[in-house]
Amino acid sequence: MTSTTRRSVPWRFAVPAAIAAATVGAVTIGPAAFADDGRPGLPDVTAEQLVAKVAAARADALTGTVRIDTDLGLPAVPGKGGGGPQALLSGTNRLQVALDGPDRQRIGIMADLSEYNVVHNGRDVWTYDSRAHAVTHTTVDTTRPDVASLVPTTPQDAARQLLDLVGPSTDVRVDGTARVAGHDVYKLRFAPKAQGSLIAAATVFVDARTGVPLRVTVDTVKGGKPAVDIGFEQVSYDKPAAGTFDFKPPAGARVTEAPAHEAAPGKPTAPPAPNGERTAPGLLGEGWTTVVELPAGAKGKEGKEGKEGKDVTGLLGKLGKPVPGGTLINTRLLNVLTTDSGRVFAGAVDADTLQRIAAQR
Repeated sequence: MTSTTRRSVPWRFAVPAAIAAATVGAVTIGPAAFADDGRPGLPDVTAEQLVAKVAAARADALTGTVRIDTDLGLPAVPGKGGGGPQALLSGTNRLQVALDGPDRQRIGIMADLSEYNVVHNGRDVWTYDSRAHAVTHTTVDTTRPDVASLVPTTPQDAARQLLDLVGPSTDVRVDGTARVAGHDVYKLRFAPKAQGSLIAAATVFVDARTGVPLRVTVDTVKGGKPAVDIGFEQVSYDKPAAGTFDFKPPAGARVTEAPAHEAAPGKPTAPPAPNGERTAPGLLGEGWTTVVELPAGAKGKEGKEGKEGKDVTGLLGKLGKPVPGGTLINTRLLNVLTTDSGRVFAGAVDADTLQRIAAQR
């Protein structure tokens, strides 16, 4: 297949994965939970035709329940529990999702005795954590073309990242049919051709009628259960009620105003600081072996590393093993290296590749 590889999209895949490796453990229930019994007989279609169908698909409005299974193979980390975003990075979680165009989304994380909601309506983005009884409000630049990526929690978001890998480095083929959330789907399989990636293959389950991705699984070279399995258990393409996206802080909740999100999402690099140090994450390499480089921990007025940087470094130290020049966390899906200088390198690549790239920096 021929296509242009765009490097901005894997950024949104790599960063959540890097955070996952640094913060949580994992359990999974297995890949069969999304699929209905049976393999429907559907008209033959080529990989090129199916990729084009996905690229052209429009699901401007939908509602549904999304299930996310994550199994990185890490030990459990204290404090992982709860219904916040960190919960999505391990185990089995369910979300209530409502979408109405690029300017209105609502994601609700379902947890026992708690709720966590993200509501995007126009320029406003609200988050509410019931456990802390805390609300955060910020605004976004509505001129940006990809506002919806603020909450990349659906199979569509994951599928877009895979489509951007289509090119000479990727093998793409149709891998049969299935049923997801009551819909007949084609299975579109992506796999890297070269060695070095920890990802063996990723499969997109494409709605045969609409072309909308309804489920995505990511398999690793180590085998076993998918490291990531995200898909709809229920889905409707009906337009949500307008009031779905209204939000008013609950009585007594602590409300925090956060800085506006003005930078374009997916931008991989930022200008270096006057001292030559990188001030924002950057991308190294391309395609399936892309590595994210995070800057050294922010330092205060006295030149000391901030509390947040110390917390991250300390957590990496607890989960990882010492290697020359730093500490390495090895998982089924990705490796994370924190160097003695405080920089962090993460990617779905083998340890040798990651350490080699870090040494070159």
